[in-house]
Amino acid sequence: MMDEEQALRMIEDELDAALSGISAPAHFAPAVLKRIRDRRPSGLPEILDFIGWAAVLVAAFVLLVWFVPPQLDSNWTSAAAAAVAAPALWYGMRSLRERAE
Repeated sequence: MMDEEQALRMIEDELDAALSGISAPAHFAPAVLKRIRDRRPSGLPEILDFIGWAAVLVAAFVLLVWFVPPQLDSNWTSAAAAAVAAPALWYGMRSLRERAE
């Protein structure tokens, strides 16, 4: 029985033999490098992360408000909202720091 590493080596050798005659046109590599250098990263992933985390936090807060019995004072809802919002702000700041690097 062949182990995984031997199987991968055999597949790699077969692919190298089958594709050894194929090469990219001469203008391909400089064109790709130019597009990579000129392009700035998109902010869309951070926006989508924010929307997703905001939805999760809102759902958690709604469940918290729904399942916790009502109290005489309503300050616990403000404290719970702050406890839910603090991790979201921390995550957002961490994402902005990573993007700036």
